[in-house]
Amino acid sequence: MDIGLLPKLRFARAAEAVAGLDLSPEAKALYAPNAPTAVFLKALIDAELYADAIRLLGMALPRREAVWWGCLSARGALHAEPAPADVAALEAAEGWVYRPTEENRRACFAPAEAMNFETACAYAAMAAFWSGGSLAPPDAAVVVPPGDGLTGTAAAAAVLIAAAAVPKEITARHRASLVQALDIANGGSGKVGAA
Repeated sequence: MDIGLLPKLRFARAAEAVAGLDLSPEAKALYAPNAPTAVFLKALIDAELYADAIRLLGMALPRREAVWWGCLSARGALHAEPAPADVAALEAAEGWVYRPTEENRRACFAPAEAMNFETACAYAAMAAFWSGGSLAPPDAAVVVPPGDGLTGTAAAAAVLIAAAAVPKEITARHRASLVQALDIANGGSGKVGAA
């Protein structure tokens, strides 16, 4: 799989991109902290450590792009008759991607909560909710900023949950999701192939 130049990655060095990630033992064996993020990502993909590569890309993509990737994957895994709350969570996350306002960010929490934070759509919505602002209620006197890795973690969870929707196709779905993310990281829309 050709990864391209990846100009949109947030972190130049692998050490920055993996901060807070729990890599598999196989991925840890390939890890070199001073290596460029793209080199480590390529090593993960070449070794077919797709779940690790997905989690790395979730962290390395800019927040808006990571949420968009989660949305693409979640939409690709929707059932023919999805739960209305799943559709609401996905539409809220997409709404934030199209217009990343504080109002749209906050609108992502309720539909994700309605899905018990368990589905790909719920995780896409949480990725948007955790993208900035405060986690405290809107009228709270304190500001509780989300951790830097929450958006990437939730976006990667959306991708992984969506890929697991058809267990016998999980490897192909992982690969398709990575193609989408690489397209996004190279400045594209991610609308290549199907996750």
